[in-house]
Parts: sequence; C-alpha cells; structure tokens
Amino acid sequence: MAKDSGIQALVESVRDELADIARKAETQASWSLALPVAVIDARKAPTRVHESAIGTIGSVLRISRTVDHPLIQQLFVLHEEVGPENAIQFLLNGADGEEFAELWEEYREEAKGELVWGANDAAAFVTKSKACHEDGELALVALVPGHLYSCGVPIRALTA
Repeated sequence: MAKDSGIQALVESVRDELADIARKAETQASWSLALPVAVIDARKAPTRVHESAIGTIGSVLRISRTVDHPLIQQLFVLHEEVGPENAIQFLLNGADGEEFAELWEEYREEAKGELVWGANDAAAFVTKSKACHEDGELALVALVPGHLYSCGVPIRALTA
C-alpha cells in the first residue's frame, strides 16, 4: 500500500469507491490502455474519486506542455525552499529571466488554477499502472493541495 500515512488515510476514506474500480481492474486478464485506474481529488472537500482508463488519463488530469521544462522544474524546487513569490522573482531576475517569464505565462494559462502534470509524469504513471496490474494492485493518482502522488494499492486490501 502507499507508504505515506496521509495517503493511506486518504485511500481508506474512499475505500468503497476505490473497491468498485479495483474490481473492474481485477477483471482485466492482461494490461492494456483500457485498464481502469483511479484519481482521488482531495484538493477541497468533499473528496472525489474519478475512474479513468489509463489510456485516457489525460482527460481527467490535464497534461502540461511546460511543466517538464527545466526552468519550471527549478521553480517547483525553489517553491519548496524559499516560497512561491521568492521563487518566481529569483527566476525572473536570473540569467534566463525572459525565457522563464514566457514559460511562466504559458504554464499559468495551461493550468488555469488547476493542478497539472507533465508528459513525463503521465508516461511514468502509465508504466506504473502496468507494474501495479502485474502485482495485483489498483494504480491511482492522489491530488492533495499543491501535490500529486501516484501509487498502487493491493486490490485485495480494497475488496476484502
């Protein structure tokens, strides 16, 4: 199960909804892009659970064209270290300030206040879903304020 106790508690709070998706995933004899996965959106109350085929996960979680860029990745690191305003100012005033300004504007337009993930994260989740399926787990993404986590939860733990 997810190692983080906060994610474990979140999974437990929506166990019934996840169990329904897990049962569908369990019926899939082999992995395919039609494999059901879960998205838990706990960014605001009430927590919602969405089901998606792994092949259409981008329709549930917006995929950003800019989030994988090194300057935006640097922003995320700095955000944790010095806070959002200082991180933005640092990058705007840096050697790549003009490029960052353009990327930042594009990122804000893409996200429109919603959490987005990059194509690299989405591709990694597709790969993770295959490993989860082979291990008898339901692949899921959990959205919490400011963060996105992915993990696998044993189907038997959800359906027992």
